[in-house]
Amino acid sequence: MKKAGEKVDINHALMRGLRRGIAIYTNEVGFTCYRRQVQMLAQKGRLAVVFSDSALAYGVNMPFRSCLFCGDMGDSLTPLIAQQMQGRAGRRGMDTQGNVIYLGMDWPYIENLMLGQISMVTGKNPRYPIMALQGALAASNNPEDKTHFIHVTEDDPDVYTPFGNAICKRERVKKCHPTITDEMMDWMTNTTLEEFCQGKISETYLANSTHIIQSLGYVNNDLTLAMPHNVLTMVWEMFKYLPEAIHLCAVLEQMYNRFCANKTKSYQTSDLAQNEFLAVLVHVVDRVLVKEGEASLQQLLGIMPSADRSTPLNEDAVSTWLDTEAALIKQQEVIEDMNIEESEKAKMRLVLPAGGGENDLGPPLDKELYEMLVSKQKGFREDQTMDRRNEIKDRIVRLGEICLVAHNNLQQPHGKHVALELHFRRMFNNIKYSVADMMTQLSDQPDITEV
Repeated sequence: MKKAGEKVDINHALMRGLRRGIAIYTNEVGFTCYRRQVQMLAQKGRLAVVFSDSALAYGVNMPFRSCLFCGDMGDSLTPLIAQQMQGRAGRRGMDTQGNVIYLGMDWPYIENLMLGQISMVTGKNPRYPIMALQGALAASNNPEDKTHFIHVTEDDPDVYTPFGNAICKRERVKKCHPTITDEMMDWMTNTTLEEFCQGKISETYLANSTHIIQSLGYVNNDLTLAMPHNVLTMVWEMFKYLPEAIHLCAVLEQMYNRFCANKTKSYQTSDLAQNEFLAVLVHVVDRVLVKEGEASLQQLLGIMPSADRSTPLNEDAVSTWLDTEAALIKQQEVIEDMNIEESEKAKMRLVLPAGGGENDLGPPLDKELYEMLVSKQKGFREDQTMDRRNEIKDRIVRLGEICLVAHNNLQQPHGKHVALELHFRRMFNNIKYSVADMMTQLSDQPDITEV
C-alpha cells in the first residue's frame, strides 16, 4: 500500500484487521488503496472473514467458500442483490463447495430471497432538460463555425484570443471539431429505448430543450452563448445535480459581486469570506429542512432570532440571505413560466422551494453541514446516530462534488467569474479534510486485543 503513494498507519483498525485475516468492504470505507488490497488478498485466499454490504454485489472478483446474510435487512436486500452476493460462494473452477447461510431471518423472508422474482432493472433516463446546451457549447468551440465561435477578441471578431489560437493550432494538426454535430444531437434527443419498446415516437425533445436553455438565458435565439463559456460548461457538467446547477448559476453574479469584485486578496483568503461563501452555497445546494426542535441555519447565521432571542441579528447576513432568496425565487418563476411538460419542470425544481417562511426568509434549513465545516469539526458528534452521520456524510460529499465541478470549469479564463475559482477551491479542500476525518472516525477503533 505504501508503494501506491498513500500514507499507511500500520496501527489503524483496518490494518490490524488485515493482519488477522479480517477485512471490511463496504460503501462506507472509501479508501481506494485499501479496497484494492482487500480484493487482492481475497483472491489469494488470505482473508478468513470479509464484512460487506451491496458493494460486494457487482463487478468484483472476490470468491469465498461461504456467504452469510445477517438479520432481516428489509427492502435494502432484494432478491437481485442477494443472488449476486450468493454467487461469491463456491465459484466454479475455484471451489468445489459453496455455502449460503441465512441468520436471524424469518422463513418467508428467506424464501423470497431464494425464490423471489428478480426485481425489474430500470436504467437512468438518458434525456435531461438542458441537453441542447451540449450542442451550443460544442459549436462555440468550433473555429470553423464563424457564427458561434466565441474565442475571439471583443474589438475584432477576426482576431482570436490566445485560447482561440490554441484551438485553431490543434485543429490544424488533427481535426477535432465539431465534437458534437447536429446529427448527434438528434440521435441523443430522439426516441429512447423505453419509448421504442412502448411503440412511441419522440422527435420534439431537442426543440423543447432548446426552448428551455433560451428561457434560462443561456443562449440567444441563434444559439450563440449568452453567458460566459466557463459558467455554462459548469452548468452542463453538473447535470447530475440539475436543480442545484441551474439555481447556482442564477446566484453566481451575486457571489462574484459579494466575494470577488473590488475585494482585497487578504479578504478573499480569510476565514470570514470562506464562511460567508459557504452560507450562500449551502443556501442554494443543501436545502434540507431542519429537524423539529433544532436550531435552523437562519438562526445560526443570525438572520432570524434564536428561540431564546439571545443571538443578535446580523444585518449583513440578512441582506446577503435575502438577495440569494430573491435570486432563487426569480429562477423558480422562470422555470414555472416555461411552456413545457410538468415532468420537465420537476427535473429543474429545487427539492425544497425558495420563498415563504418567517419574514420571507424561506423554509428553515438544517445547519449541521454548515456548522461542521465552519467549526472545522473533526468527525461527528457523539450524540449523532449512525443514520444521521451517514446522512451528513452523503450531503457533504455531494457538496464536494458540486464544488469540484464548479472549480474545474470556472478556472477556465473565459470571463470575470474565474475569480470565484479561489473560493470553490478552498471550499473543496475544506470538505476533503472534513470527509477524511469522518472516514477515520467511522472506521478507526482502539485496539483492545492482546498481541
